[in-house]
Amino acid sequence: MASSSVRRIFGTLAALSLAFAPLLGHADDNYPKKPIQVVVPVAPGGDTDTNARLFNRFLEKELGQSLVSVNIDGGGGTIGMRRVLSAKPDGYTAMFFHGEAMVPKLAGLVDIGIDSLQMVAIALTDNTTVLATHKDAPFKTMKELVEYAKANPGKVDFGMLTGGYPHLVGVALQKQLDVEMNLVDVGGNAAKIVALRGHKINLINVQYGLVKDYMTSGDFVNLGLLSPERNPLIPDVPTTAEVGYPLEFNKFFFFAMPKGTPQPIVEKFSAAVKRVVDNPEYQAEAKKFFLTPTYMGPEQASAYAAKQNEYFKQFQQLFTNK
Repeated sequence: MASSSVRRIFGTLAALSLAFAPLLGHADDNYPKKPIQVVVPVAPGGDTDTNARLFNRFLEKELGQSLVSVNIDGGGGTIGMRRVLSAKPDGYTAMFFHGEAMVPKLAGLVDIGIDSLQMVAIALTDNTTVLATHKDAPFKTMKELVEYAKANPGKVDFGMLTGGYPHLVGVALQKQLDVEMNLVDVGGNAAKIVALRGHKINLINVQYGLVKDYMTSGDFVNLGLLSPERNPLIPDVPTTAEVGYPLEFNKFFFFAMPKGTPQPIVEKFSAAVKRVVDNPEYQAEAKKFFLTPTYMGPEQASAYAAKQNEYFKQFQQLFTNK
C-alpha cells in the first residue's frame, strides 16, 4: 500500500513538472525584464568607456531595456571584474572590457583572469595601436628608437599602467626589440597622453584615434602601427613591420557575465550583440573611431581569448622575474 502511495506521489510530481515545463522554458524568453548593469572596469573618458557607451546605445534597442554603464576603475580592471564575479548570475550584470582582463593574472598580481568569467561575445576589434613619441624626443623613427635605446639603457621612458595592457606592451617591446626601457606607471590612456604632451615620458602605445590630432599638429610623432599589416581604416599609417620590426598588439573588446549565468540568457544577449555588429548604422559610427565591428559567439570568443592568453604567456617571466 505504501509503495502504491509513493508511486502516486511521484506520478503527481512528474505530471506537475510536465505541466510547468513550458512556463519554465519561457522564463528566459522574457529576459530582460529590467535594466542591465554593464560594468566598464576603467575610468570614464578612455577608448574602452567610449566604445562601451557607443555599443550599448545600439544594444539597448536590440534588448528592449536600458543598459546602465558603471565605471569601476582600479587594479588594471580587476576591481570591476571582481564586482561582476560576485554578482548574481541572472543576466542583469555584464562587463564590457578588452584583453587587458588577462594581464594582471599573468603579471602575478591577482588570481582571477578572463577565464574566470562567462564569455558572452566579442563585439569589436581595434587594430589601431601605435607607438607614439613627442616632437622633441631624441628619436623620430623605429630604427632611431632601437638605436637610442640600445645606446642608452633605461633612458627611454615608456608610459604605462602597472598590471594593465600597456604594461604588457612595454615588457614585450623590451624582449622583442632587445632593449632596456624605463617603464613608468602614469595611468591609463588619458594620463599617458597628458604625460607625453608634458614630456614627462617619451614613448607610449596608444590608439591612433586618441592622438590623431596631436600627430596632425606635429606635437606627437607616430613610430608605426603595431600590426603585421596596415589597417584599411587608416591606410596611410605604416606598420612597424614595414621597417623591420614585426610587432603585433591589437585589442579585442568583449561582453562577459558571471559564471553560472543560464545559457539561454547568455545566448540571447550574444545574439543581440551580433545584430548590433551587423547593423550598418553602428558600423558607420564605429568607423569614425577606426573600429572594426567583429562578432564571435560564446564558444568562439572563449577560444580566441584563450589563444591570445597563450601568446601573452611568453612574456610572463618578464612580469614575475622568476
